[in-house]
Amino acid sequence: MRGSLTIFEKEMSEHFSSRRFVLVFLMLFLSGAGAVLMTAQSLSGQTSAEFLQLFTGTGQLYSYAYFLSVIAPILGIALGFDSINRELSSGSMVRLLSNPVHRDGVVVGKLAAGVAAIATVVGVVNAVDFGLGMILMGWGPTEADALRFFYFTVVTVLYSSVWFSAAMLFSTIFRRAATSALVSLGLWVFLTFFIGAFSTALASVISPLPSYPPPTIEQEIAYINTAVSIARISPVFVYSEVSSVLLNPNVMTLSPVYAYSQGTPTVPLDVSQSLALALPDISALFAALAIFSILTFIAFMRMEIRARWE
Repeated sequence: MRGSLTIFEKEMSEHFSSRRFVLVFLMLFLSGAGAVLMTAQSLSGQTSAEFLQLFTGTGQLYSYAYFLSVIAPILGIALGFDSINRELSSGSMVRLLSNPVHRDGVVVGKLAAGVAAIATVVGVVNAVDFGLGMILMGWGPTEADALRFFYFTVVTVLYSSVWFSAAMLFSTIFRRAATSALVSLGLWVFLTFFIGAFSTALASVISPLPSYPPPTIEQEIAYINTAVSIARISPVFVYSEVSSVLLNPNVMTLSPVYAYSQGTPTVPLDVSQSLALALPDISALFAALAIFSILTFIAFMRMEIRARWE
């Protein structure tokens, strides 16, 4: 991994000096601040409101966590969609590799710089919006609330990094930056807005519900579990589950069969229990990041790099 630190410094300099980085940062910050402001207004006057409701919403408005689930992937895609093919098409990759920099150092340096840039943006945005929430509500969080929000911030960085690694993979596979951007955005649109319809349609084939006679409880449970299992191929769905667990201590299970059952007793979980409940989904995000990173590494190591890419 010789030269990875040099690549890291180079990439960080380019990220922080680009207009694209500033625009995505402002979009993430303004949408988050707007969500916190709207939720604080709807919670005003409610003495029983909990501080973390600022970020989970009231059920009537889009929550802060929802905006992050939609916009955080754009941050990762914007930083990664041209990280490889831009340098290949401009010829700077040949000059870069002519120095004592190994190929594996290029991939590691770019991945580390992307994750560091994402962590900076998400950390600053969440910290500012967290402070804005205290000003609007007039009181601060408990120690458990602050710890939950910290874990939520870490998971958000991981979630956005998954999309960054996916965009970097497409940047390695496709020759043109426009193509890698379109493929990355197309995948984001499908896994964000259409995964629900896709999972229910596929579940109706795998675990169909008969129209007559009426389906049994076992058939309905099998249908719901199949649809949810298919939807979990989407990082957006997985992140939404993790967010609901970390920001709401009243969420006791991720099973939709029991989560929406009427009359289910509510017992708030402590932070360690919520973290243990979310651990499988967090592990899935780590696995997705590792898979995309390994595929990028393999594709880049096997790529033929010439002075002019034709």
